[in-house]
Amino acid sequence: MLKKDSKGFSRRGMLIGAIALGTLASGSAWSQNSKYAGTTVRFLASRNVHQTAIADRMAEIAKSWGINFQVRFVTTDQLEKKVVVDYTGGAETWDLVYTGGVQRMFDWADGGIVKEMTPFVKEHGDPKLWDWEGLTESARKAVSHGDKILGLAVATSDQTLAYRRDLFENPDEKAAFKAKYGYDLVPPDTYKQFRDVAEFFTRKKGEKLAGVTLDQDVYGTAYSNKKGTFLWHDYENVLLAFGVDLYDPKTGKVGLTSPESVEAANYYKSLVPFQPESHINMSSGEVSTMFANGQLAMYIEYFDRVVSTVAKDAKIKPDQIGYVFPPTQEGNPKGRVHAFRSGPAVIAIFGRATNAEAAFKLLEAAASTESQIEMARKHPGYMPTRKTALEKLIADQPEVDYLRRVSTSKIDALTDAEIMPYPLILKASEIGDAISEAAAAILIGAPVESELAKAQAKVEKEAKSLNK
Repeated sequence: MLKKDSKGFSRRGMLIGAIALGTLASGSAWSQNSKYAGTTVRFLASRNVHQTAIADRMAEIAKSWGINFQVRFVTTDQLEKKVVVDYTGGAETWDLVYTGGVQRMFDWADGGIVKEMTPFVKEHGDPKLWDWEGLTESARKAVSHGDKILGLAVATSDQTLAYRRDLFENPDEKAAFKAKYGYDLVPPDTYKQFRDVAEFFTRKKGEKLAGVTLDQDVYGTAYSNKKGTFLWHDYENVLLAFGVDLYDPKTGKVGLTSPESVEAANYYKSLVPFQPESHINMSSGEVSTMFANGQLAMYIEYFDRVVSTVAKDAKIKPDQIGYVFPPTQEGNPKGRVHAFRSGPAVIAIFGRATNAEAAFKLLEAAASTESQIEMARKHPGYMPTRKTALEKLIADQPEVDYLRRVSTSKIDALTDAEIMPYPLILKASEIGDAISEAAAAILIGAPVESELAKAQAKVEKEAKSLNK
């Protein structure tokens, strides 16, 4: 069971920093790790740009060490079921698992499905490779629980509002927008502006857009509203922006029926006319493909996914795209500014790993600064968590400076651990499912208040179960 240190999170920096400085060097030269020759390390992940990059890098290093490295990719929806079923069934199937984000990491660590990484850092870590202080602050914070390190954030994954710069800067479109809405056409800074822009750029085949007659429908925006993880994480951004306090750990109060939650749900529903009819079944990958094919004027997505999608011979080229922070909901009761879910990619050691030490060392080497620079070079869209590697990538790809702006600006990029404060995060999957069910029903016409009340009851039940 996960427990905070008795003095809480205030000691995190001091104690984890001490671990980082005090690790026993096992030799930073990879050739010195030949003691793992002949072992097998198995990795379960989802196929996305950062997991493909880290898997390829681990395969390269494993080959040089004489390790038999095996990787299996499954879908995001399959990942959780596979890991949990294998663990509860007693299978020693994996050594490393992609947690899919912070929320699963906490849940799995609490149940022993993944091992705490702190002992491995103390006993086997190489200070030059592990380099805790060399990670970005968000990468360190994402995997820390009090004095414990639960996994390793191997890729930065912050969200952005990506928009078609060529459309927003077109003189005819700018004039038409100002005539209709009374203010200049710019990348939306608020959610009111976001809705206006989404409405404005929604056009039918045969209409004109930026002086060109369309051969396909174009939509103002789109969300990945496929019920489950996709819908939950998109809707989560709106809840955050509207100042919804999902859970108060001091009082145990759940805020899904609050006025700001009702307002958020009604707003999210109001965007339906400006999205493709298939939005209710769309994944984030499908939405990104629509943007890359010129069918969306703008959308909110993880920066790395946008970059990797448009790098694949897309119709829309990188120089046609601009990146700004997701919008702010003016007057929200929490005072949040450009709030969104920050979802760094985390890898952890499987609870029944048979070669845990070799797996840790392989992961440590594959996520080093040198490795991250190499992954960024080979895999467009991979975004490092090492500060030096990130600076190197910015020098080569100026648009990546967006991630530096995220880290240095006073905005609310929140991890799952902040959105669902401990211990509620231990029920993250159940809570995400409950809210996703409600949001999906609302999007197809169900009454907002009654659906939120159902979700509220489910989340309250899960919260109460944690106190038994």
